[in-house]
Amino acid sequence: MSNLVPVFYQLLTNMEASQSACGVILVACKNLAKESLEAIKRDFAPEEKAAWEAHYAYDKTKNLLGILIEQHNLADTHFFALRVKDYLQESQLLSGSLLIASFPESSSSSGQLFMRMMQEIKDLEGHGEIRIYDQRKGDEAADQASILLVNHDQHVNEFLRIYLERKGYQVTVAQDGMDGMEKYRELSPDLIITDLNLPILNGYQLMEKIKHHGTTTMSKIVVLTDKRLEEDVQKSFALGAADYITKPFSPIELEARVRRLIS
Repeated sequence: MSNLVPVFYQLLTNMEASQSACGVILVACKNLAKESLEAIKRDFAPEEKAAWEAHYAYDKTKNLLGILIEQHNLADTHFFALRVKDYLQESQLLSGSLLIASFPESSSSSGQLFMRMMQEIKDLEGHGEIRIYDQRKGDEAADQASILLVNHDQHVNEFLRIYLERKGYQVTVAQDGMDGMEKYRELSPDLIITDLNLPILNGYQLMEKIKHHGTTTMSKIVVLTDKRLEEDVQKSFALGAADYITKPFSPIELEARVRRLIS
């Protein structure tokens, strides 16, 4: 089934380009089979002459159902979410709460709206509650610079995550290069800290993919590695690294360099 992030990001981008209003619903579901998703689409299909259309996508890795409803303001989206909640509860498919918003009521940027909703729904508690996306909370989070940490060493990840979060950064961790690339596409972080020795995709391949990803503003990249050869340093900078730090490292020095690059 379609991955939620790229499908909805493109849909919202199209809505923003055409200056069209739409509602967005994210729902925590149990493992949703293809047949169940098709049944939801069929049962919630609008009347033949309706001016709006609903789009659905399910991310089985996050167990999240996304619904985008064209020509719906926040009030209409809330009413639609009530119907969805009742339907999923009766079908025993609901596993958590629902988060709703509308564009452009909830945010002037459709991309920021969706990415912040994806972050916020992970922290929602309860079952069957309908929460309205809080733009003020998103704005507070936006003031924090975001860092993607790509390293296969769990001890380094945990240490740096806690240290950098205490310094006021938003930190996302990826265990390998492939996971790092997926999270880069999803989050567009301000800065990436990556090792060169990574499973699946190594650090060089990760930087190469980021370099050719096609975004207008590429994240700053800091290489954190035990490789000390000059050829590794030169290759890293050629692929777009903004800084190169060797292990063992000082977390104070690392944070100082991160702060300099982000500011």
